[in-house]
Amino acid sequence: MLVAEADGERIDAMVAQKGPMYRCPECKSEVILRKGRKVVPHFAHKPPTNCRFAKGETRAHMEAKYLLFNALTTRGVKAALEYTVDTMPGDRRADVMAWAPNGKMVAFELQHTPIGVPDIERRAGSYARAGIAQIWIPFLSQSVWKNGVRTSTGWKVERYSPRQFERWVHGFHGKNGMWMYDPIKHEFWRGHFAAHMIYVESSEWYDETGTEQYAGGFSRHSKRYKELSLSGPHKADELLVKTSRRKAFSVSGYHWPACRVVQFVPTKS
Repeated sequence: MLVAEADGERIDAMVAQKGPMYRCPECKSEVILRKGRKVVPHFAHKPPTNCRFAKGETRAHMEAKYLLFNALTTRGVKAALEYTVDTMPGDRRADVMAWAPNGKMVAFELQHTPIGVPDIERRAGSYARAGIAQIWIPFLSQSVWKNGVRTSTGWKVERYSPRQFERWVHGFHGKNGMWMYDPIKHEFWRGHFAAHMIYVESSEWYDETGTEQYAGGFSRHSKRYKELSLSGPHKADELLVKTSRRKAFSVSGYHWPACRVVQFVPTKS
Protein backbone atom coordinates (compact mmCIF):
# COMPACT_ATOMS: atom_id res chain seq x y z
CA MET A 1 0.00 0.00 0.00
CA LEU A 2 1.13 3.54 -0.72
CA VAL A 3 -0.28 5.35 2.31
CA ALA A 4 0.05 4.71 6.06
CA GLU A 5 -0.56 6.65 9.25
CA ALA A 6 2.00 8.25 11.57
CA ASP A 7 0.75 9.92 14.74
CA GLY A 8 -2.76 9.76 13.34
CA GLU A 9 -1.85 11.57 10.10
CA ARG A 10 -1.84 10.10 6.58
CA ILE A 11 1.59 9.92 4.99
CA ASP A 12 2.60 9.01 1.45
CA ALA A 13 5.34 6.35 1.13
CA MET A 14 7.07 8.51 -1.49
CA VAL A 15 7.88 11.20 1.09
CA ALA A 16 8.02 9.04 4.22
CA GLN A 17 11.35 8.50 5.95
CA LYS A 18 12.55 5.38 7.72
CA GLY A 19 12.54 5.64 11.49
CA PRO A 20 9.04 6.61 12.67
CA MET A 21 6.42 3.97 13.41
CA TYR A 22 3.83 3.68 10.66
CA ARG A 23 0.47 1.99 11.01
CA CYS A 24 -2.06 0.58 8.55
CA PRO A 25 -5.06 2.92 8.12
CA GLU A 26 -7.38 -0.11 8.22
CA CYS A 27 -6.19 -2.55 10.91
CA LYS A 28 -3.88 -0.09 12.76
CA SER A 29 -1.09 -2.67 12.97
CA GLU A 30 2.52 -1.64 12.39
CA VAL A 31 3.72 -1.61 8.78
CA ILE A 32 7.19 -1.42 7.26
CA LEU A 33 8.34 1.29 4.86
CA ARG A 34 10.08 -0.21 1.85
CA LYS A 35 12.15 1.94 -0.45
CA GLY A 36 14.72 1.01 -3.02
CA ARG A 37 15.87 1.53 -6.58
CA LYS A 38 13.91 -1.46 -7.87
CA VAL A 39 10.65 -1.03 -5.99
CA VAL A 40 7.99 1.63 -5.78
CA PRO A 41 8.06 3.15 -2.26
CA HIS A 42 5.32 1.43 -0.29
CA PHE A 43 4.30 0.09 3.09
CA ALA A 44 4.05 -3.62 3.89
CA HIS A 45 2.36 -5.46 6.76
CA LYS A 46 4.39 -7.62 9.09
CA PRO A 47 3.34 -11.27 8.73
CA PRO A 48 1.15 -12.91 9.73
CA THR A 49 -1.80 -10.68 8.90
CA ASN A 50 -5.32 -11.05 7.56
CA CYS A 51 -5.87 -7.34 6.86
CA ARG A 52 -7.48 -6.81 3.48
CA PHE A 53 -5.15 -3.83 2.92
CA ALA A 54 -2.27 -6.33 3.02
CA LYS A 55 -3.36 -7.90 -0.24
CA GLY A 56 -0.37 -7.80 -2.55
CA GLU A 57 -0.51 -5.56 -5.58
CA THR A 58 1.77 -5.31 -8.56
CA ARG A 59 4.51 -2.78 -9.07
CA ALA A 60 2.72 -1.67 -12.24
CA HIS A 61 -0.45 -0.92 -10.27
CA MET A 62 1.43 1.19 -7.71
CA GLU A 63 3.28 3.03 -10.47
CA ALA A 64 0.01 3.79 -12.25
CA LYS A 65 -1.53 5.26 -9.10
CA TYR A 66 1.48 7.52 -8.55
CA LEU A 67 1.45 8.57 -12.20
CA LEU A 68 -2.20 9.62 -12.14
CA PHE A 69 -1.92 11.26 -8.72
CA ASN A 70 1.09 13.31 -9.82
CA ALA A 71 -0.61 14.39 -13.06
CA LEU A 72 -3.61 15.67 -11.10
CA THR A 73 -1.70 17.47 -8.35
CA THR A 74 0.75 19.04 -10.80
CA ARG A 75 -2.26 20.59 -12.50
CA GLY A 76 -3.39 22.01 -9.17
CA VAL A 77 -6.15 19.47 -8.53
CA LYS A 78 -6.63 18.33 -4.94
CA ALA A 79 -6.04 14.57 -4.89
CA ALA A 80 -5.17 11.73 -2.53
CA LEU A 81 -3.72 8.25 -2.96
CA GLU A 82 -5.65 5.25 -1.63
CA TYR A 83 -8.33 7.42 -0.11
CA THR A 84 -10.71 5.67 2.28
CA VAL A 85 -14.42 6.43 1.92
CA ASP A 86 -15.90 5.81 5.36
CA THR A 87 -19.45 5.39 4.07
CA MET A 88 -18.55 2.50 1.75
CA PRO A 89 -18.65 -1.16 2.81
CA GLY A 90 -15.91 -3.71 2.13
CA ASP A 91 -12.74 -2.36 0.51
CA ARG A 92 -13.37 1.35 0.90
CA ARG A 93 -10.21 2.62 -0.78
CA ALA A 94 -10.20 4.48 -4.07
CA ASP A 95 -6.90 4.08 -5.93
CA VAL A 96 -6.86 7.85 -6.44
CA MET A 97 -9.47 10.30 -5.21
CA ALA A 98 -9.72 13.86 -6.51
CA TRP A 99 -11.92 16.81 -5.64
CA ALA A 100 -13.53 19.08 -8.22
CA PRO A 101 -13.53 22.86 -7.58
CA ASN A 102 -17.11 22.50 -6.31
CA GLY A 103 -15.95 19.97 -3.72
CA LYS A 104 -17.46 16.90 -5.37
CA MET A 105 -15.38 13.73 -5.24
CA VAL A 106 -14.03 11.83 -8.22
CA ALA A 107 -12.72 8.26 -7.86
CA PHE A 108 -10.16 6.74 -10.23
CA GLU A 109 -9.92 2.94 -10.20
CA LEU A 110 -6.99 1.40 -12.08
CA GLN A 111 -7.72 -2.27 -12.60
CA HIS A 112 -4.62 -4.38 -13.24
CA THR A 113 -5.73 -7.80 -12.05
CA PRO A 114 -9.12 -9.30 -12.94
CA ILE A 115 -12.07 -8.47 -10.71
CA GLY A 116 -15.35 -10.35 -10.64
CA VAL A 117 -18.33 -8.61 -12.19
CA PRO A 118 -20.35 -8.85 -8.92
CA ASP A 119 -17.46 -7.17 -7.08
CA ILE A 120 -17.09 -4.31 -9.53
CA GLU A 121 -20.85 -3.83 -9.59
CA ARG A 122 -20.93 -3.61 -5.78
CA ARG A 123 -18.14 -1.04 -5.70
CA ALA A 124 -19.67 1.00 -8.51
CA GLY A 125 -23.00 0.95 -6.69
CA SER A 126 -21.32 2.11 -3.48
CA TYR A 127 -19.67 5.04 -5.26
CA ALA A 128 -23.00 5.91 -6.87
CA ARG A 129 -24.85 5.91 -3.54
CA ALA A 130 -22.13 8.09 -2.02
CA GLY A 131 -22.47 10.59 -4.88
CA ILE A 132 -18.89 10.00 -6.03
CA ALA A 133 -18.11 10.21 -9.76
CA GLN A 134 -16.06 7.25 -11.00
CA ILE A 135 -13.88 5.94 -13.80
CA TRP A 136 -12.62 2.38 -14.21
CA ILE A 137 -9.39 1.93 -16.19
CA PRO A 138 -8.33 -1.61 -17.23
CA PHE A 139 -4.67 -2.31 -17.92
CA LEU A 140 -3.68 -3.33 -21.43
CA SER A 141 -1.93 -6.68 -21.73
CA GLN A 142 1.12 -6.97 -23.94
CA SER A 143 -0.75 -9.39 -26.20
CA VAL A 144 -2.59 -6.35 -27.58
CA TRP A 145 0.60 -5.14 -29.25
CA LYS A 146 1.55 -8.62 -30.49
CA ASN A 147 -1.83 -9.35 -32.03
CA GLY A 148 -2.82 -5.92 -33.37
CA VAL A 149 -1.92 -3.54 -36.16
CA ARG A 150 -1.38 0.18 -36.33
CA THR A 151 -4.17 2.33 -37.76
CA SER A 152 -4.50 5.99 -38.72
CA THR A 153 -5.94 6.76 -35.27
CA GLY A 154 -4.00 4.33 -33.12
CA TRP A 155 -4.18 0.55 -32.90
CA LYS A 156 -6.61 -2.27 -33.66
CA VAL A 157 -6.94 -5.88 -32.55
CA GLU A 158 -9.47 -7.66 -34.74
CA ARG A 159 -9.74 -10.75 -32.51
CA TYR A 160 -9.60 -9.67 -28.88
CA SER A 161 -10.90 -11.79 -26.00
CA PRO A 162 -12.04 -9.28 -23.35
CA ARG A 163 -12.12 -10.18 -19.70
CA GLN A 164 -15.60 -10.08 -18.17
CA PHE A 165 -14.90 -6.96 -16.13
CA GLU A 166 -13.64 -5.21 -19.29
CA ARG A 167 -17.00 -5.89 -20.92
CA TRP A 168 -18.63 -4.33 -17.86
CA VAL A 169 -16.31 -1.28 -17.97
CA HIS A 170 -16.99 -0.77 -21.67
CA GLY A 171 -20.73 -0.83 -21.04
CA PHE A 172 -20.36 1.47 -18.06
CA HIS A 173 -18.65 4.19 -20.08
CA GLY A 174 -20.97 3.76 -23.05
CA LYS A 175 -20.51 5.43 -26.42
CA ASN A 176 -17.60 7.55 -25.18
CA GLY A 177 -15.52 4.40 -24.86
CA MET A 178 -13.41 3.24 -21.95
CA TRP A 179 -9.90 4.36 -21.10
CA MET A 180 -7.14 1.75 -20.87
CA TYR A 181 -3.61 1.99 -19.51
CA ASP A 182 -0.35 0.66 -20.96
CA PRO A 183 1.87 -0.19 -17.93
CA ILE A 184 5.03 -0.50 -20.04
CA LYS A 185 5.00 2.91 -21.74
CA HIS A 186 2.86 4.58 -19.04
CA GLU A 187 0.31 5.83 -21.57
CA PHE A 188 -3.48 5.96 -21.80
CA TRP A 189 -5.62 4.87 -24.74
CA ARG A 190 -9.32 5.29 -25.46
CA GLY A 191 -10.79 1.88 -26.29
CA HIS A 192 -13.92 0.80 -28.14
CA PHE A 193 -15.33 -2.70 -28.64
CA ALA A 194 -17.12 -3.67 -31.82
CA ALA A 195 -18.53 -6.99 -32.96
CA HIS A 196 -16.05 -9.56 -34.22
CA MET A 197 -17.53 -11.46 -37.14
CA ILE A 198 -16.94 -15.17 -37.70
CA TYR A 199 -17.52 -16.66 -41.12
CA VAL A 200 -19.36 -20.00 -41.10
CA GLU A 201 -18.12 -22.05 -44.00
CA SER A 202 -20.79 -23.26 -46.39
CA SER A 203 -21.50 -26.94 -46.64
CA GLU A 204 -23.93 -29.12 -48.59
CA TRP A 205 -25.10 -32.70 -48.25
CA TYR A 206 -27.97 -35.04 -49.06
CA ASP A 207 -30.34 -36.17 -46.34
CA GLU A 208 -31.91 -39.61 -46.01
CA THR A 209 -34.56 -38.71 -48.58
CA GLY A 210 -31.98 -37.71 -51.13
CA THR A 211 -32.80 -34.03 -50.85
CA GLU A 212 -29.82 -31.70 -51.12
CA GLN A 213 -29.31 -29.57 -47.98
CA TYR A 214 -27.25 -26.43 -47.49
CA ALA A 215 -25.79 -24.73 -44.41
CA GLY A 216 -23.31 -22.00 -43.58
CA GLY A 217 -22.06 -19.45 -46.02
CA PHE A 218 -22.74 -16.53 -43.69
CA SER A 219 -21.09 -14.45 -40.97
CA ARG A 220 -22.21 -14.26 -37.34
CA HIS A 221 -21.22 -12.30 -34.24
CA SER A 222 -18.64 -14.02 -32.06
CA LYS A 223 -19.69 -14.50 -28.44
CA ARG A 224 -16.11 -14.77 -27.22
CA TYR A 225 -14.23 -12.21 -29.28
CA LYS A 226 -14.55 -8.48 -29.88
CA GLU A 227 -12.75 -6.09 -32.17
CA LEU A 228 -10.77 -3.66 -30.01
CA SER A 229 -9.92 -0.24 -31.44
CA LEU A 230 -7.56 2.02 -29.51
CA SER A 231 -7.05 5.73 -30.15
CA GLY A 232 -4.05 7.48 -28.70
CA PRO A 233 -1.73 7.23 -26.93
CA HIS A 234 -1.94 10.06 -24.37
CA LYS A 235 0.28 10.94 -21.44
CA ALA A 236 -1.40 11.44 -18.07
CA ASP A 237 -0.65 15.16 -18.06
CA GLU A 238 -2.41 15.54 -21.44
CA LEU A 239 -5.76 14.43 -20.04
CA LEU A 240 -8.38 16.69 -18.51
CA VAL A 241 -11.30 15.34 -16.49
CA LYS A 242 -15.01 15.88 -17.05
CA THR A 243 -18.08 14.17 -15.59
CA SER A 244 -21.50 13.33 -16.96
CA ARG A 245 -24.51 11.44 -15.67
CA ARG A 246 -25.68 8.04 -16.80
CA LYS A 247 -28.93 6.17 -16.15
CA ALA A 248 -29.18 2.76 -14.55
CA PHE A 249 -29.18 -0.02 -17.13
CA SER A 250 -29.07 -3.82 -17.22
CA VAL A 251 -28.47 -6.23 -20.09
CA SER A 252 -27.18 -9.79 -20.50
CA GLY A 253 -26.44 -10.22 -16.80
CA TYR A 254 -24.57 -6.91 -16.46
CA HIS A 255 -25.86 -4.09 -14.27
CA TRP A 256 -24.77 -0.46 -14.27
CA PRO A 257 -25.93 2.07 -11.65
CA ALA A 258 -27.27 5.56 -12.21
CA CYS A 259 -24.28 7.70 -11.36
CA ARG A 260 -21.78 10.34 -12.39
CA VAL A 261 -19.26 8.96 -14.87
CA VAL A 262 -15.76 10.35 -15.44
CA GLN A 263 -14.25 10.76 -18.88
CA PHE A 264 -10.79 11.92 -19.87
CA VAL A 265 -10.57 14.72 -22.42
CA PRO A 266 -7.27 14.78 -24.35
CA THR A 267 -5.66 18.18 -24.72
CA LYS A 268 -3.63 16.90 -27.68
CA SER A 269 -4.99 15.04 -30.70
